[in-house]
Amino acid sequence: MGFVQFFPFLVFLLLFILAPSAYSYCPITTCTNNTLTPIRFPFHLDEQKNENCSYPGFNLHCTDRGHPAITLPHSGEFLVRNIRYDAQTMLIDDPDSCLPQRLLQGFDPSGSPFQADFYVDYTFLSCPRSFTNADFHVIDCLSNSTRSTIAISLNDLTDDVSRSCKIIKTLPVPASISANGGFSSNLSEDVWISWHVPDCLACEERGDVCGYQSNGNQQIGCFKSLNNSGDPEQTHNSKGLKIFRIIAFSIAFPAIACAVGVGIFLCMVDRRDRRIGTGGNRPEIAQPLETTMSIGLDQATIESYAKVVLGESRRVPGVSDGSCPICLSDFSVKETLRCIPDCQHCFHADCIDEWLKMNGTCPLCRTSPEKRSTNIDID
Repeated sequence: MGFVQFFPFLVFLLLFILAPSAYSYCPITTCTNNTLTPIRFPFHLDEQKNENCSYPGFNLHCTDRGHPAITLPHSGEFLVRNIRYDAQTMLIDDPDSCLPQRLLQGFDPSGSPFQADFYVDYTFLSCPRSFTNADFHVIDCLSNSTRSTIAISLNDLTDDVSRSCKIIKTLPVPASISANGGFSSNLSEDVWISWHVPDCLACEERGDVCGYQSNGNQQIGCFKSLNNSGDPEQTHNSKGLKIFRIIAFSIAFPAIACAVGVGIFLCMVDRRDRRIGTGGNRPEIAQPLETTMSIGLDQATIESYAKVVLGESRRVPGVSDGSCPICLSDFSVKETLRCIPDCQHCFHADCIDEWLKMNGTCPLCRTSPEKRSTNIDID
């Protein structure tokens, strides 16, 4: 067996040696009217709290109607419609089925482990019942017999809407990405919020479960998936296995350390050779501004592409490595981004606006964005 073929075996052996040998069993619970949403670590029900099975800030409770709910410190109670452990997201809704009203009051998840990944500016307007537009969704729970309440993005605020309707409030609201890559604007839909601590993504994506390594130990571990009985599969703790691990560790650790050292050396040699062969030039992707002259887009077309305000997680909705390819600066919280709809590449709004005025293509992939027909006429 060659060195390259033997290296993965050494890595697997070390992981096996270092794997936790015990798991404190924590039961899976549900509320009576929502058995499809299992409640397990890091969540727990208030009435069944176990310090060894719950993470701070993830306490849920069952409502009088038997639905799981969560209380955010600055925003009040929300129903929990779904929990995706493999994506660390949670779907919440208003118990009175009027989510837009809760958003108007201000959605503030601070003080909890949760946050919205994206925010989009929406304008809430009160319009006469006689004003009709098929493009706008009427919020029934905020409307009455004489007035209709709608919520639209600033890009959709046309002259006829401004003349007919009265602006109630403009504010950033949490948004989700739809299947076509755009942002949900219905506002009657539930809101997805996410958490980043504890970080169990890699564990849950493999189909395993996350939890404390042992009672009284606050270190997070990953354990084998649940078996048919509902209990996490336990590793064998026999004396013979412990002896085998000691012997295997004494062999595998020096071998892996040597392999890592050799790998780093070969990587450095290969990088040096490639630098010499290319004359030290940077990849073309790092030079997005060196383009040929082309005809840019008009302002109305540029403004038709939705803006996004980054939340605390700084998760960018489109294709990005976390920095603006034009100015090369990292994206920061509360910064406004604009994404090109066809290729989903995202940039600082100011950077891409100036670029598109002079060039009609994406700075990265040279895709020519579709010119929208929803331009706003300005008198």
